[in-house]
Amino acid sequence: MKIFRLMAIALVLIFVLGACSSEAGAEKEDTSAEAAAPAKGITLENAFYYTHVDGHKKETQIPAVVLFEYEQLKTVRYQVAYIACTCRGPEVNYWSVANVEINKSDLTIDHISYYEDSTEHYVAGMYGDSTESWDGTPVKELFDGFIQDNILGKSESYIDDYQPMHGNVDTYTGATVTPNNAMRMLQGLFEYHKEHYSND
Repeated sequence: MKIFRLMAIALVLIFVLGACSSEAGAEKEDTSAEAAAPAKGITLENAFYYTHVDGHKKETQIPAVVLFEYEQLKTVRYQVAYIACTCRGPEVNYWSVANVEINKSDLTIDHISYYEDSTEHYVAGMYGDSTESWDGTPVKELFDGFIQDNILGKSESYIDDYQPMHGNVDTYTGATVTPNNAMRMLQGLFEYHKEHYSND
């Protein structure tokens, strides 16, 4: 009889201890699962903020994303995705992709395009804004002229100090914020560039 009692007590102890150890194991599993769970959101190291302005002169800090970055002997090539215009619907406005080359020695814009890269072999950019404004102004043509006159070959200090881009909304075309936000994006890109590449 004593043997049966001892066996019964032993079985109860085995069940109790087994249950405790499985609970402890479950706690360990929960902890490790919690530790392995990914954080909410994605942290991007290849992004920067620029001051976007809309057609109502409202300024907002908006991120731009560096899609491609390649250091060459004299320049660094970038593909930068950013939003130029938020005033109109998505059927006429998308994110733009600027293909930009910054000269490492003097911090000037060696190349900028919303179509082909500097070799003219690859389509590395995308113009995401309207080609004409609501009143028929050919804003894409004006923007192309603005790039030639005010961006290509220009220095960081010139782009930072370009006053029409900081005062009245787009005094260049009078109809679109695209040139304005291109300059502001470039200001942010220069800051990004200086953080990643020494100019010594």
